[in-house]
Amino acid sequence: MRARVIPAMMFFLFGCGDHDHPITDEETTFQSLVGVEDWGTIAREVDPFVDEESPPECEAPGVVVEEEQSWLELDTTECGFITVAAGAGSDVEEGQELSVNVSHFDLDAAEPASAELRLRFEACDAWEKTIPIPSKANVYSERFPSPCAIAQGGQVFFHLHNHGQNTYQLRDISVLR
Repeated sequence: MRARVIPAMMFFLFGCGDHDHPITDEETTFQSLVGVEDWGTIAREVDPFVDEESPPECEAPGVVVEEEQSWLELDTTECGFITVAAGAGSDVEEGQELSVNVSHFDLDAAEPASAELRLRFEACDAWEKTIPIPSKANVYSERFPSPCAIAQGGQVFFHLHNHGQNTYQLRDISVLR
């Protein structure tokens, strides 16, 4: 794990990242679907996002578990096409509410472009987001009904296709319990 100094303003923007406890409000409780430490990179041959237009394979995708912040950092300095996968920690039923929390620092590229973030449960596309580049640092917390079911242990994929040298944080994917 590498050390990083985060300016005080970034602390207020991104928070402390303590997702070891369920996210709650008065009527709902969300439980993490995948622990941050459970994510891992996958071989190109089994990457469901690879197609004939995908960039060449990267030698070292920038994926780091930031334990102190409780997030998975995706750094596109060396590789702008990253897919990570993990087994679902619990069942999700179609229509059950999900929460995806992703953040990024300021995004920059040589020319205007966009980043594509995607969540997939096995063969079902569950969520996607397009972010324009350049963009200021931001946190995205989105809640939505799951378009598909997944059994406990089923493969959950998170994908990032980015242009330029940028850093994203996969903070949490949770399910309403």
